[in-house]
Amino acid sequence: MISMYIDESGSIHPTSQILNRYFVIGIVIPKDAKKLKRVYKTFIRKNIEELKKIDIEGRMFNNGKFIELKGSSMNKEMKLKFIEFFCKNNLFEVRYIILDNNLLESRFIKNKARTFNYLLKIFLINSIKKKYIMDKEIFLQIDERNVKTDSKYSLEDYLNQELLLNDNLVDNIQVQYFDSSQNCFIQIADVFSNIMYSNLITKGSYQEQLEKLQQDKYILPPFIFPKEKFENKIKKI
Repeated sequence: MISMYIDESGSIHPTSQILNRYFVIGIVIPKDAKKLKRVYKTFIRKNIEELKKIDIEGRMFNNGKFIELKGSSMNKEMKLKFIEFFCKNNLFEVRYIILDNNLLESRFIKNKARTFNYLLKIFLINSIKKKYIMDKEIFLQIDERNVKTDSKYSLEDYLNQELLLNDNLVDNIQVQYFDSSQNCFIQIADVFSNIMYSNLITKGSYQEQLEKLQQDKYILPPFIFPKEKFENKIKKI
């Protein structure tokens, strides 16, 4: 079974503003979960005071007590330190789903939860067909705070219907939702999704690092939607 930890940056809605243009889903796939968890704990321990100083909005700490890592609360210096610290010893892979709101048809805007589910479906189908995913059982762990209650109960059934019953691509898909403060791998996905999101809205401030991570096989090719409109509007990483 392959476990995939999912968080997002940005939102799905029509906009002409660069700061709201993109929606990014970050997906972390551990290769050695035990070692990756130790790296996570060590990173926090070694950078605890610096993390406190930059947590201006109080999203990573509460009354001085650490809660969770949040990419949106980190400055560039800390995000670069995060990349350097975590991307050693080949402990995980990162996949991205990147959506450009400006290129969406109106039908994708009306129901954001449905669009989120659809993006995951076509991403998984694409990943299986391109052999990025070889496992027949998939376990998705998703940050619950970005998901409406009614959609939580539809994604697992929807994915199993589409990928198992209709296309016979998998044997089973499980979906579970977590408070990200209780799941360190979702927190790692949060930081990576924010790094890509920041790179897009700043037109390349993390491009060098992202290119290096792809060369080192930490980042697999991103899944871009809608690809036919988008592929000439974004730098490839």
